[in-house]
Amino acid sequence: MRMRTSAPLIGALVAAISLSPAAAPATAATKRAKAAKPKITRVTPMRVTVGDTLTIRGKRFKAKPRANTVVFQGAGGRTAFVKPRAATKRKLVVKVPASVARLLVVREGRQAPTRIKLRVLAGRFSAFTPRRLSPVVTSLSDAPGGAAKVCRDDADHDNDLLTNVEELEYKTDPCLPDTDGDDLSDGWEYYSAKDLNLKAVPYPGKRPYPNPLDPSDMGFDFDGDSLPASVEYKLWRYSGSSFDLGRAGNHTPGSPIGYSDGAQASRPEEEPGVPNFRTASYGYPFSPPAYPARYVMPHSGAYHAANWTDDERDGDADGLNNYIETAGPGKFSWWESYLTKLSLPPWPDTYWGVFKQRPFADTDPADADVDGDTLLDGEDDQDNDDVLNFDEMYDYEALWGPDSRRKNAFNPCAPDGESRSCPIYEPF
Repeated sequence: MRMRTSAPLIGALVAAISLSPAAAPATAATKRAKAAKPKITRVTPMRVTVGDTLTIRGKRFKAKPRANTVVFQGAGGRTAFVKPRAATKRKLVVKVPASVARLLVVREGRQAPTRIKLRVLAGRFSAFTPRRLSPVVTSLSDAPGGAAKVCRDDADHDNDLLTNVEELEYKTDPCLPDTDGDDLSDGWEYYSAKDLNLKAVPYPGKRPYPNPLDPSDMGFDFDGDSLPASVEYKLWRYSGSSFDLGRAGNHTPGSPIGYSDGAQASRPEEEPGVPNFRTASYGYPFSPPAYPARYVMPHSGAYHAANWTDDERDGDADGLNNYIETAGPGKFSWWESYLTKLSLPPWPDTYWGVFKQRPFADTDPADADVDGDTLLDGEDDQDNDDVLNFDEMYDYEALWGPDSRRKNAFNPCAPDGESRSCPIYEPF
């Protein structure tokens, strides 16, 4: 005789099986596997020089090198990150990068051997290594058999405009030109801070000034000339890193550095030169406007009228001043913001409005030819409508005067709705 089992009984049996002790460990193991963190169990060698190779052994690493990140942490809490060169699930091989050098302790003007903690990011972070697994890292000057080069081999070992003695006084690293790693050299930030606060003795070493110990300040425009610190430093380097200590402080007008984020007029008497335009050499008709008067911005006040400010200068000598190429009409975003403020709908509702059907190259204050056609950006034509950049970007009377809505350096349909690059068919 067959026994018939009711549906409720079958359901109860299934539920019982799913909750049985045999099934529970599998679920717990799965959760533990998902929660498992990578772990460092061995590091070799335990004394390594910057630039040498370090081997990290452990478990739960990723098999692909790019999927892992090794974190180095110095005594002060500062960190450096690097991707390993080779990886398995149990071993990582990494070259100690130059960025780790800034984590080393500096004593008497020299980077001293420093114990560095490690951790690995492989989906999740491992714990930082304890002392027994934290290697001692030495600088290149301590490499066995290497040419010893200490940080006092001359007055300014790292050539950042600050002497070794000054750097020890201001807590910057005399072995590194950029202590805080923000791509602005220590001396440039120091002199920019002094330019901004002429009363500071010796200089304002805290925020809110350009500070060689503050890695977050590179995007600020401290002196209000429309050029952020990163751009003024870039222009200073591009123009040859000019420096004249005789200009420092209140003794003479102007900054000791060629471009400073503490002075609107770093070189007030330095008149921009006439660009070496190249159009004529290609046989094209060309009548450049008057330079250097063309560079003058519509500032108000006697000081700005009598001095060349950093926004009016032309770092790459391409015919467009620094403001145009940093924060003005040499940027597509400037036109987008400007036309939005005028409440103009985008093209084609108004043919001089914002045009987004194709990409455009922004100009750059430290690149005289952003599209590589050998023409300087001032004489070039960003939107290929046969109206030159300095006519569409630099003609302030046209931009802000009665005819202001007809020109747009990034719209091929303005000012001529039938130019050779204006689309034949308007989009829906």
